[in-house]
Amino acid sequence: MNETNKLKKILLVSLSVILGALFIFSAWSKTQPNLQLFEFIIESQVHLSKQLSAVLARFFIGIEGGLGLLLFANIFGYGRWVLKVCIGLLIVFSIHLLYLLISHGNDVNCGCMGDIVPMTPVESLLKNVGLLAGLLVLLKWHKTKDGVLLDYGSFILCGIIVAVPFFIFPFTKETQMPLSKLYTTTRSEHPTVELRKGKHILCFMSLSCSHCRDAAKKIAILKKENPTLPFYFALASGTDSTRAKRFNDFLTDTKVKDIPYHFLEQKDFVDMVKAAGNMGVPVILWMQDTTAVRNVNLDELNMADLNAWLSQ
Repeated sequence: MNETNKLKKILLVSLSVILGALFIFSAWSKTQPNLQLFEFIIESQVHLSKQLSAVLARFFIGIEGGLGLLLFANIFGYGRWVLKVCIGLLIVFSIHLLYLLISHGNDVNCGCMGDIVPMTPVESLLKNVGLLAGLLVLLKWHKTKDGVLLDYGSFILCGIIVAVPFFIFPFTKETQMPLSKLYTTTRSEHPTVELRKGKHILCFMSLSCSHCRDAAKKIAILKKENPTLPFYFALASGTDSTRAKRFNDFLTDTKVKDIPYHFLEQKDFVDMVKAAGNMGVPVILWMQDTTAVRNVNLDELNMADLNAWLSQ
């Protein structure tokens, strides 16, 4: 092999490694900060059921991870199927991005790289064009000799990796919150609005918790941008003698206004937090009637996702 061919081989191997790493990173990014976010992106953008969105989320993560690993190892399989499936997958994703661009505009995170690298549809389309170009180069010029074992073993390996997300991210049932207890308890105040019907963003917070104050500050900004957002605060009461002062300090610090609230006695508050599946606060729940559709953290709280959910 002359020097030119050696250089060509090195460049093609390197290109396959880089593309494989990008596919693997894309798969991993869809699990951050949690898989719920990617499930919701599919559900809201493609208008599929929550159950089907959960299945597709795991499948896409698995197939991207499997294809990425094979590309990284320069294994293209029987009939170079790995490259062909990668190209087909990118074409399908690009068709979806065009639909998203037409239906939602360019001011939306397409979810292709999760929340790690937020991308607009146009940015993601340009990324896909670059990936497609690289894959076509490999398809035309990078000839590998995988052998019979890898030709057919690549199918099995990819299948195993596709199955992995279904095991490490088991399907979770939607949480049914015992909201009626908020209206029947004799220890606490009762809610000032009907939380058992319709959509609400129900937030359990403690006045002295710094993380709760950070969440409340972000909620105050969102509420100012869109006053119709149905936030509701359920607050840990503490002692009556200090509550009024601490509550005023909470409002002054967070700039929260026009958000309905009520106070919960400590045991009632802890019981509701545990019912949501949490051990600490803040707890921010997207509620549809008494069902917690999503349990989000501060980083996941944004206007685009809220508006998409509320408009469903």
